[in-house]
Amino acid sequence: MNKSIKTIIALTTLFIIGFLALEGCNKKEALQPKVSDFFVSGCNDIVLHERSENDTIYVTTVDDTKLKISTTNTQFSCGVDTIRPEIQTQEQNISIELLYDDSWADCLCGRHLDIIIENLKLGQTYSVSIKKDERDYYQFEVTFGPDTNLMFVRE
Repeated sequence: MNKSIKTIIALTTLFIIGFLALEGCNKKEALQPKVSDFFVSGCNDIVLHERSENDTIYVTTVDDTKLKISTTNTQFSCGVDTIRPEIQTQEQNISIELLYDDSWADCLCGRHLDIIIENLKLGQTYSVSIKKDERDYYQFEVTFGPDTNLMFVRE
């Protein structure tokens, strides 16, 4: 066989192997848990000058890869206009920080939140931490399954 044909075959083979290796890395990165949907309600009720900490947290399966976390009374200042989630993952540890611009108000109100996390694996146990005001708000473990249906009360 001609030396230039061998060189072309060798370079093509190396290119294909390199491309497949990079494609495999991209797929692994794409499958990291992420927030696919987020909803926050307006104020449920107003509590002046005091913090009412009772909040019920529901954790349910949406489909084979998605988990929904809903809260009923997460306290924020009445002046907060925009709340957004930021997710960080490390293996089976998921941290969701609720970020917002804290504008001064002399009242607090409870808000309903829905957070949908996707790219989860059935049968895998995840440690989930929800953070607010740079502190842990609520932590729980969940083994993700087709019938996951949990309720927690934060007092």
